[in-house]
Amino acid sequence: MTRSEYFIQLKNALRVLPVEEQEEALEYYRCFFDDASDDEKAMEELGSPEELSRAITEKFACVPELKKKAWNTGHEGRAGNFSKESVRAVDISVGAAEVVMAGTDDNYFCVEYRNLDPGDMMCALSPFGTFTIENARRIPDFGRLFRHRDDGGVNHPRILIKIPRVCELDLVRIHVGAGSFVMKDVDIKTLRSYLDVGAGNLEVSKLNGGPAELHVGMGHLKYCGKTSGLVKADCGMGQLEMLLEGKEEDYTVSGKVGLGEIRMNGKKKRFRKSGVWGKKGKSFFFELRTWRNKD
Repeated sequence: MTRSEYFIQLKNALRVLPVEEQEEALEYYRCFFDDASDDEKAMEELGSPEELSRAITEKFACVPELKKKAWNTGHEGRAGNFSKESVRAVDISVGAAEVVMAGTDDNYFCVEYRNLDPGDMMCALSPFGTFTIENARRIPDFGRLFRHRDDGGVNHPRILIKIPRVCELDLVRIHVGAGSFVMKDVDIKTLRSYLDVGAGNLEVSKLNGGPAELHVGMGHLKYCGKTSGLVKADCGMGQLEMLLEGKEEDYTVSGKVGLGEIRMNGKKKRFRKSGVWGKKGKSFFFELRTWRNKD
């Protein structure tokens, strides 16, 4: 049985679970296979797709109450207090909030929030160690969202995510809709990362690791770090900045761009309607497709 066939059968066997739990389990075991040196040995260790699906289902059924999904009940507060050892991945979805991820000397993952309506944010730790924060369940009252208070303060939703200053994760996934997300004083090593921004702003720093997927709609994404695998960059009408450590020829970057622009280490990438950017014979290339030329 090939890896592809194994995952097709596993996915079919997991249909009893909610879609998000299916996807988390599949992503976890895709990483497991990627890290394994031999697919056959990995399948032998995990057992048949049916056996693995039963183990996964039982795992989700035995989530401690403390780690289950919990929506905020007040306008401000604190949620989660998960140890560094228990978190293997982060999955964050931001709607219209201002979010800061800050590194601390504490070995815990937690979140603090202000100016949220009850039910605006969810926080949980899954059985596979995914620390999840979701702030996209509904659109807030925009009249209140952008109104300043009499004391000069602001009413917009604010979320502070505290994580260990230095940590290693299997996966970092961040989605920003119309909000803002900034990393400060963190050093994250990850096996893979998925960063997506619609009309908002997303800035990540010292995010180092394997392959990365970067998607921009009409917003702005700034990526600072180092990757050791393929970087897939997709930019629509916004701006995508990549500040990558080391030499350009050490990277493999494949990209597509519409009316926006992609910059690498401060340089705007020139391109034709289709083709390859880079030095012949080097591992670095930059492939872009668009409906028009740009200077």
